[in-house]
Amino acid sequence: MDKTIESNQYGSYNVYEFDEYPEGSVLEGQTRKSFIDMYDSASEALREHPDAQLGHRDAHNHFDHLPDDGDGW
Repeated sequence: MDKTIESNQYGSYNVYEFDEYPEGSVLEGQTRKSFIDMYDSASEALREHPDAQLGHRDAHNHFDHLPDDGDGW
């Protein structure tokens, strides 16, 4: 699984892991981005997750396969 270390709005760093949404999910087969942990510095995050890439990555999910029949709101 791919991991990223991304700066956040608090001046610290989040670690995310990427895999795919499972069968039965409305996003089945698309990229799932899951929060793992937060660290005070990028170097601290890299020490704990040496396999992670430093930088932002978007999951690029799309929702055009879902019905557009309103949600009652």
